[in-house]
Amino acid sequence: MRLLATLFVVCTGMLIAGCGGMPKPEIEAVKPRADATHVRAVIAATNYDSAWDKENLRLRCHQIWLNDDGVPTNKEQVFEAAYGDTSGNKRGTLKMKEADGDSTSTVRLGFELVSGENQVNENISAGTTIEWSLDSSYNNQDILFVAVISRKTKNNYKIDVLYALNPETGELEQVLPSSDEE
Repeated sequence: MRLLATLFVVCTGMLIAGCGGMPKPEIEAVKPRADATHVRAVIAATNYDSAWDKENLRLRCHQIWLNDDGVPTNKEQVFEAAYGDTSGNKRGTLKMKEADGDSTSTVRLGFELVSGENQVNENISAGTTIEWSLDSSYNNQDILFVAVISRKTKNNYKIDVLYALNPETGELEQVLPSSDEE
């Protein structure tokens, strides 16, 4: 019996000692072309109930380009992520160019929370436009947006917080609310 207990302690010790030296996983994200950044989205609920399933909640993101006078000239949908779907599996692309074609690290993004059965009767609960500067760690990467959503009333939702995660480095940046909104 004593031999069995000693063997158990030795095996447990080896197991614990061996786990500390395990290598970190290496994630190789798909590299976009030089003038782009890939983005995906995941939606997390803070006050989920079964009614969310019926309301077909979606988070949309558009990239918006402005002319020299600051007037929007073009708008292109980057992604639409539905709550409850296999989140994060659809990849969109941010074009890292200004309206005139010059390279940039700052993009203008419009986010909308949409609910409803289809486009005919959809309801836009929340929407905001931000100018987001992607530092060098995000440029030409595969970014994951993590949106934390809450429900205010039936078919009325709000974006509590939106994070940008670089899966390759593990860096997390709060996008909404931005520091100048607080």
